[in-house]
Formats: sequence, structure tokens, C-alpha cells
Amino acid sequence: MNRRISLIDRAVALLTGLAAVAGGVWTVGLFLDVPLAQAIAGRIDFSAWRSAPVQDWFDLVLAGILLLSAALGGLLIALNVRRYRINRVLSPSSDERGTIGIDLAALADAVARDLEEHPRVGSAHAVVADSRGRPTMTLTVHARPDADVPALVAVLGQSEREFRAAVPGIELDTVYRLHLYPVGR
Repeated sequence: MNRRISLIDRAVALLTGLAAVAGGVWTVGLFLDVPLAQAIAGRIDFSAWRSAPVQDWFDLVLAGILLLSAALGGLLIALNVRRYRINRVLSPSSDERGTIGIDLAALADAVARDLEEHPRVGSAHAVVADSRGRPTMTLTVHARPDADVPALVAVLGQSEREFRAAVPGIELDTVYRLHLYPVGR
């Protein structure tokens, strides 16, 4: 997810939350006979609201609201479920004689398979994606609950050094997520 989508998501959540809080405060104010809440309720023309469904424009307004809401909802869903995977990057060693493409996804999968060979590791999974505008390799490692965590951290550190030696100069953030299986598995 990039910053722009994150900002849009937060703005939508903020506006929805503020509208819900305002509606709740107004409702509580009506219940407690707060003068401001009563004044707001007094300004509402209830007869106009009750007669709106029989007006000629009402169906068009509802259809417009439906279409606009469906379009905005679909856009928000599409933006949030879009994958930001990164496959190939160019090596800094590329020059005018040719380019060197590195398949980071395949390399990350190889790192995960290598980590799975370790006796303390149950499984490992790698994803290379754009995270907040930065290319990021995320390795999720699952280990037994009795695993020696400092030893696993050392293994992950060695894996990081080997990865950096294999792709010098490639700008890529790495995130290691270490999950321990629940006891009793």
C-alpha cells in the first residue's frame, strides 16, 4: 500500500467516524433535551422529508446516489486489494553493453527455501512488494515453540548478509517476521 492510498483510507475512516460521532452526540443531546440538539431538530422540515418519495426527482436522486456510492466503493476496494508485487529489477551493474535483470521474487523464494532447511524453522514464505513507496522483501518465518529465538535471529542475520552479498547495490528493504507456533502443536 502506498502513501496516497493510505491517506485516502484514513480520510474516509476519519470522515465516517466523525459523521457517526456527530450523529451519536446529536441523538444523545435529543434524549437529554440539550437546547442545541433541540434547535437542530427544530430546523428540520419533517413534512418535506415525508413527501420527498412522491416527488418526481426522488428516484433520480436515489439512482445517482446509488451509482456514485457504488463507483466510490468499487474504487476504494480496487485500490486496497491491488497487489504491489515487484518481480524484476535492474542491477546497478547494468551498463551500455547490456542490462542485468534480477528476479527478486525468485530470489526471495530461494531465501525462504534456504531458511526452511534450518532445523528450527517449520516454514518460511517470502513476498517482494512495494510498501509505502519502497521495494520491500518480507520473509515470514514460522518456528516451533521450543525454538532458540536468539539462534534463529542469528540465522536470519546470516541470511540477510548472504542476500546482500548476492545482490550488491540493489535498493531493497528487508523485513523478517518471526512467528512461533503455539505450544502443543
